Amino acid sequence: MKKVLCLFFILFSIIVFIWSQYVGLTLRSEVLHKKLTLSPIQGIWIVEKYVSIAGAAIDDKKAKQLIGKVAYFRGATVDFNGNISKDVKYKVKSVNTKSYFWDCIKISAKSLGIKKADVQIITINSNDIFFEEYIKLDESTLIKNYEGILLYFHRSKDSFATHSYNKGKNTKILIDKEEKEIRSKSGLLLGLRYENPKGEVGPSKYSYKTLWISSVNDKILPIRETKDLLLPRQNGFWKVGISKKIENGDSKDILWSYPINSVNPTKPINAKQIKYTKTEGSIAIKFVGSNYVSTDTVQNVNNNDPEKEYSNNKLKIFPMDNLLGESIKLTSILPREIAKSTLPGTLLNIPKNTQDEKLEKVDTNWGVIRRNGRWILRGRMETQINSKHSFIDFDIPYATPKSLTTYDNLFPSFNEIKTKVPSAVDAYSSPNRDFVVVLTNTELMVFTVKGYKLVKNSLTLKFKAGEMPVMSNWATGSYVDDWQKKVK
Repeated sequence: MKKVLCLFFILFSIIVFIWSQYVGLTLRSEVLHKKLTLSPIQGIWIVEKYVSIAGAAIDDKKAKQLIGKVAYFRGATVDFNGNISKDVKYKVKSVNTKSYFWDCIKISAKSLGIKKADVQIITINSNDIFFEEYIKLDESTLIKNYEGILLYFHRSKDSFATHSYNKGKNTKILIDKEEKEIRSKSGLLLGLRYENPKGEVGPSKYSYKTLWISSVNDKILPIRETKDLLLPRQNGFWKVGISKKIENGDSKDILWSYPINSVNPTKPINAKQIKYTKTEGSIAIKFVGSNYVSTDTVQNVNNNDPEKEYSNNKLKIFPMDNLLGESIKLTSILPREIAKSTLPGTLLNIPKNTQDEKLEKVDTNWGVIRRNGRWILRGRMETQINSKHSFIDFDIPYATPKSLTTYDNLFPSFNEIKTKVPSAVDAYSSPNRDFVVVLTNTELMVFTVKGYKLVKNSLTLKFKAGEMPVMSNWATGSYVDDWQKKVK
């Protein structure tokens, strides 16, 4: 039996020895660590052309000097244009091509002739610090974002390749003029609501204005302002606002909207095109989108009997083209999500036997508000406390549909913005990621953006007491010039 065990042990030792020598298996942890640092990019790669994009930190003359430069990838060492890093580690991830190029480089993959649905992003770290990043299109093509230009690398088959790569061929690619203009211009129409002085005769409780904040070639232009809410729609620009009317001794607010005259923006195109909504009490606009307006209305009930009088507060959504119509139901905006929802019961612990009744009431008592850098859905539930009418507002846990809002992405994140401006309560970021508008309770600040950081406070505007955002619409490219002309 001992002879059998000894023979088995000898055979096992021989197998382990052969495997470790010829296959690479080892029990030593340091060799395993080397395997983790093996580069997914191997050998010698040569710059064969470049793409000039807006905002490049180097000019064409310097870019042309990079043609023929060589990048060496030898195990855990990377060397390109004098930048050498040793003991590097690699991370490889597959990303959506269209999203990556537009979100991270601000250029469309289509304009570069890249048709692949996904590409590999290879990140290189040295001593746990970011070193550089490459886009791997295929086994013979890499792209690197180098100081604002895109360098195209081709893998060399010659292990002794030098810097004598042919520079005479036409290697420069230019993005089209239209795309350059899109990425060089951004503008924001920001609608604000503010309280009128108390005791002032004539105006409603609230007034509205629109700020125009824009950037051209990374330069923030002076802020422009116009009265009421200037709303861009598919059929042109509209004005939206509130007027006050005294009828039979009672004060009423009137919500109105109309398409503006291109020659005289202060007048409607046609008096018949003005849309009114009948109401009682007061109206506060909470949100205005291209096709809908969200309001908070207050109506006095039983106002002839002081003992029974109370205020009926309701959130409502109206279609911009039919302010005289009924308010939009939540179930018509979110039919699939709300169909079998236990929303009221989940949020307010309402007994199951009354959920259907309460849900129906919320269905016509909801709206859109702004919080922490995004538009959210808000519901309202009527209650009675000690026989007195009251209400409770709550968040509706569904994303605001695009049918209500327009572009509403935030970059960088609100948490990142708060590290720069701790008092920030709201923020808006350009689709081109060239500037961010940050709001506190007392002022508006405009920051330029580099990478993932807010770098420079270019403008600061003091707020009136109680000013609140109710509208945001972004323009890029040639639309920036067109929109600016409407702000008068």
